[in-house]
Amino acid sequence: MPHFTTQPPELPDGFVFRIVRTPADRPFVAIVTCVDPVGCNTHFANHRTTPCDGYAACNLCMDGHSKRWHGYVSCLVPTTLEHVLFEFTAHACDPFTNYHNLHAGLRACAFKAFRPSKRNNGRVIIHTSPADERKLALPEPPNIQRLLCHIWNVQYTEPETRMPRPPFKDATPRPGNGQPPDPAEILKPAT
Repeated sequence: MPHFTTQPPELPDGFVFRIVRTPADRPFVAIVTCVDPVGCNTHFANHRTTPCDGYAACNLCMDGHSKRWHGYVSCLVPTTLEHVLFEFTAHACDPFTNYHNLHAGLRACAFKAFRPSKRNNGRVIIHTSPADERKLALPEPPNIQRLLCHIWNVQYTEPETRMPRPPFKDATPRPGNGQPPDPAEILKPAT
């Protein structure tokens, strides 16, 4: 007899998210599931968005492709209950930045993004408002950086968490006149 389950198995790689942009003909409405947006400079080359290496040796920069910043938030689409990545540009991100500053994060931020001109490349306007978290059971946010690296087919490395380094202090012992000591004096055995 088959083994029946009530839900599908976990996908081994977890990369089921798709990138969604603001459509031209209708608003995009969703609720943010992540706390912070993630963004980077990108190039549009060879009919696709590609991240900029950010170094002087970036091939797309050297080929003359312009770069622009794209931001991403994970969000739940209420009409379909699909968990997606929403892409936006630096020109449209002020409402997200203001909401983040007022509410100490974006999680449970309801937003509507639309293009007033109804054109595919028209300016995007975003309206934000707090969603009623008591009525929501938002899914856990994905690792957006890892998802983007998978989508862009680039190596993902876990960001390092570093303790802040204290400022460098000159630990050279100085005699009373402020001059460095003579190395022969330092190496002389103590008596």
